[in-house]
Amino acid sequence: MKSIYDKQWRSKFIKILLIIIVIIFSTMTYTKKDEVKAKDLPPSSNNIIPKPLSYEKGSGKFVLTSNTSIYVKGNNEKETEEISKVAEFLREKLKASTGFELKILKAENVPAQSIYLTTVGAQADKGNEGYTIATTAQGVKITAYKPEGISRAVQTLRQLLPPAIEKNNLVSGVEWSIPVSTIEDKPEYSNRGLMLDVARHFFTVDEIKRQIDHAAQYKINRVHLHLSDDQGWRLEIKKWPDLTAIGGSTQVGGGPGGYYTQEQFKDIVRYAADRYVEIVPEFDMPGHSNAALASYGFLNPDGKKKPLYTGTKVGFSSFMTHDEKTYGFIEDVIKEVSEISPSKYFHIGGDEALSTKKADYDYFVGRVANIVKKYGKTPIGWDPIDTSPSIDSSVVLQNWKDSNSAARQKNMKIIASVAKKAYLDMKYDETTPYGLTWAGYIPVETAYTWDPTDFAPKNLVLGLEAPLWTETIPNEKAMDYMIYPRLLGYAEIGWTPKADRNWMEYKNRLKSQEERMENQGIKFYKDISVWGNNTK
Repeated sequence: MKSIYDKQWRSKFIKILLIIIVIIFSTMTYTKKDEVKAKDLPPSSNNIIPKPLSYEKGSGKFVLTSNTSIYVKGNNEKETEEISKVAEFLREKLKASTGFELKILKAENVPAQSIYLTTVGAQADKGNEGYTIATTAQGVKITAYKPEGISRAVQTLRQLLPPAIEKNNLVSGVEWSIPVSTIEDKPEYSNRGLMLDVARHFFTVDEIKRQIDHAAQYKINRVHLHLSDDQGWRLEIKKWPDLTAIGGSTQVGGGPGGYYTQEQFKDIVRYAADRYVEIVPEFDMPGHSNAALASYGFLNPDGKKKPLYTGTKVGFSSFMTHDEKTYGFIEDVIKEVSEISPSKYFHIGGDEALSTKKADYDYFVGRVANIVKKYGKTPIGWDPIDTSPSIDSSVVLQNWKDSNSAARQKNMKIIASVAKKAYLDMKYDETTPYGLTWAGYIPVETAYTWDPTDFAPKNLVLGLEAPLWTETIPNEKAMDYMIYPRLLGYAEIGWTPKADRNWMEYKNRLKSQEERMENQGIKFYKDISVWGNNTK
């Protein structure tokens, strides 16, 4: 019996030993794979976000001095003037920290020690946003097919300079050098967006401009403003002044609210356009409409104004979907906003219309989409707008749930904003002081490690957008904390091909952005997976 027992024991021991060996070997293999990935990291001098298509480092550097000039040249006078505006933007960005008053000159012969911005000789295959940056010890030459590409290149150029370039005060003792290198770049997706909900909590013109400026440096090219909801109506409509006088008078928690005049909205649009950022206006309907229903009684079945609402529950409000007064009112809004909004898009909401019957919802969104098209705009709507039989491929779906089968069948273009990956109001973890958790926690790694093609066919994907809903976001500090650093990852998902993205490599570049963000006063969250325990 003892010998049989010994044999059984030895047999079990050998099996256990083999399992341990397999586990150790698998771990070693995984570690070796990680080591291989580590070896593939680009040179440390390339800390650019979003990651360029190609970066070739040379030897040496170009040093920016007070004698440096910016030269501009387009294919015609109009283009040269547009490039000059980009040059002015660059000059102002460099001026505060360096103290240099760089001259902007139209190019004839470009001397050494210059920055040269041009569209002459650029290739069309770079598209409107692509560019080349060629840096030598003698100067920097930026070439792009369109001035928009030059603007994107200028944002990259900022990241090639020392982080102190982002300070708003004069800095001494810094060599303002740019490494000798060649960068070829263009975006993967045409839509790389940030949504700001100014309805739940109102944010001022200056606060919105600040977020546009910060987002544009990472090549975000759309800022979607959620301008109406149950808690507030935020844009002046001259034909219906009570929308702002009453509907704009409060916010979540009962604060003072606020609104933008049409002139202020145009100012925001111009500011964004100078950075080649498109402002997309949204008015949510038929649900999320209480601010409008509280402003005008005729929008309600009983003819009486609804009470103002300062809570956070959703799904209780609805426009009347078979009343002509409703559509007359909506057309007035769309007409006025279309006249002051150069964006090709007009967002009509469409989400969480829980108090609207499905047949009524289908009729409503189809009819409103047609009004938008009447004024020359392309409608965008949240899902489930795609399920309406009256919605076709001329409408863009903004997909926040993992549900877009109707859009796929109709060949609708899709903006990926899937909540469990892209919602900026979701907490990083259980310690996050702001935000919600209904779609789960979204730490920085989760925000980065996905792609729009995980949720839709690539031929239908316009790009992605990261929405910040503001039920729990009362101020600029909270806004910064929830947007940054996740927005940098979303920007890279939109710009850099999936095959070129790697979390282990990305987080090193992200960590290098710390000083730049701090110098700009961005009050960002230091995720432990990137910054370790040093998260002060």
